[in-house]
Amino acid sequence: MSADTSSHNSLQQQMASKSQSLVENIKREAQEAAAQGWQAAASLSWLWPIRGIMFSATHPQILLSVRHALVKSLAASAGIFAILAFFTYLPQMAILAIFTGPLAPIIALIVVGAESILIISLFGRALFLETALTHVFDATLAAQGQSQLVKDGKTRTQSSATRSVGSALVKPFQAFSKDGIVRYLLTLPLNFIPAVGTVLFLLYNGHASGPGWHSHYFEIKGFSKNQRAAFVEQRRAEYTAFGMMTMLFTFIPIVGLLFSFTNTVGAALWAAQLEAQANIIGNDSSPDQKKSQ
Repeated sequence: MSADTSSHNSLQQQMASKSQSLVENIKREAQEAAAQGWQAAASLSWLWPIRGIMFSATHPQILLSVRHALVKSLAASAGIFAILAFFTYLPQMAILAIFTGPLAPIIALIVVGAESILIISLFGRALFLETALTHVFDATLAAQGQSQLVKDGKTRTQSSATRSVGSALVKPFQAFSKDGIVRYLLTLPLNFIPAVGTVLFLLYNGHASGPGWHSHYFEIKGFSKNQRAAFVEQRRAEYTAFGMMTMLFTFIPIVGLLFSFTNTVGAALWAAQLEAQANIIGNDSSPDQKKSQ
């Protein structure tokens, strides 16, 4: 009996410790996100998802190549959103009306959209999103003159050590970890705060999810964990801005899931620019290296 009690107490202590650690991490990330709010807006990186939409419209073959996944995604989005709207839209709008007044119908739609994305994230792999989004990312890079990078990346991903990182591409869309789901659920009530609540929700979750859109880029570059962390830290405000805009698009009712594809296009366009800039810097430094030799 005493052994069972001791085991139970130990389990409770572990859960309490983990919960406290998660809360502390959320507080720290929220403070960092708030501090970088203005920098994120000034970085103009929030334009990349918009450029992704424009590029998709002018290069329709990229999305048409994954049309089966698109159809499944839209069907799932429509079905789940319809169910949530039928059962939860009016109750949530009534509660929001107390705090936000005439804005309640719009904010309630955003909340339902966020909830539908959370549910879809639980079975995103069943929609073949991982394969489809990887294909879209690589096709966009190739269209931007980065075919060699894609080929080199495919060579690297043949090893089992790097294949485990591949699923990280859909991390911003999917709540892969339990901590990610908890963060999402804990911050969802921020939408009930008048005027600034939705902005805070997007700012925090954008800060947390932004770098994930370049996980496949890090993979094909062969970055180590420390290299990825350093790369992201140098561009933290830009990733926050990018993450905020991608979340805003994915919350659009019914068609929100479609924007996960155009967001991927935008992420690949940004990666192509970063790669081009890195190559220019490398080429500029080569003459100096030759002279020193």
